[in-house]
Amino acid sequence: MSVRFRNNQPSILILADFSDGSWHATSFAMQFLYKEKSPVTILQTYQNPGWGHLMMRKLSHHLKKITRNELRALKKKLLKHFSIEKQKVNTLSIEGELNSVLNFKPIIKGQHNLVLSTHNSFEDSCKRQNGCLEKIIDTAQHPLFILPETFEGETSKNILFVVNPDQKPSEQLCNQVIEICNRTQSNLEILFVLKTQNQKINEDVKTYINEYFKEIDTTLNTTEYKTKCKGINNYLNHTNRDLIVIEND
Repeated sequence: MSVRFRNNQPSILILADFSDGSWHATSFAMQFLYKEKSPVTILQTYQNPGWGHLMMRKLSHHLKKITRNELRALKKKLLKHFSIEKQKVNTLSIEGELNSVLNFKPIIKGQHNLVLSTHNSFEDSCKRQNGCLEKIIDTAQHPLFILPETFEGETSKNILFVVNPDQKPSEQLCNQVIEICNRTQSNLEILFVLKTQNQKINEDVKTYINEYFKEIDTTLNTTEYKTKCKGINNYLNHTNRDLIVIEND
């Protein structure tokens, strides 16, 4: 099936942190997701530690300044390495928990592709920061592109596409996954996370997947867990992937 992109491309929302993973996510987003004139936003959140009101106010000011400086440097690096109009790249520094910010519609409006790098193994990243990654995976209302490590070079990659067993993935996202697989000459793992033993994969979803990815070497797998993040972690079983793509309901 040929790749068909709509004219109204979703914008790209890069979730930056204070590690090298911010550039890994940015580089991947610009190489594999960016289309001409697509808006790009780099979001970084910060939180006060939970002690002392006076100390919290002082730290909040410094954290905000550090975050803005980091975002400015990351934007400058992006503009240096990729051809994109300066005004198409926005930076957003917000105080608060990342998961809450992503689900607060007045701030995060529109259709986005969310890109983040855990800069670590998937398993370790799920355990850090009070399960921040787990919350994002289980509640994010936009497609997620997660890079446990780097995604450099157009060579064969290990790509995992986590699909809802009851609902077909969007055509837009399927096209993006196909393009990434074709450009990197990669096979594709499809994973269905079943919440109970009795849950079955919708036959229409199976048919859709088989038809849509018929030109790519694809395997279909299942795992059982109540939450999507823990189901993925259980399936990986201490292994890793170069890219994990997730779309919630």
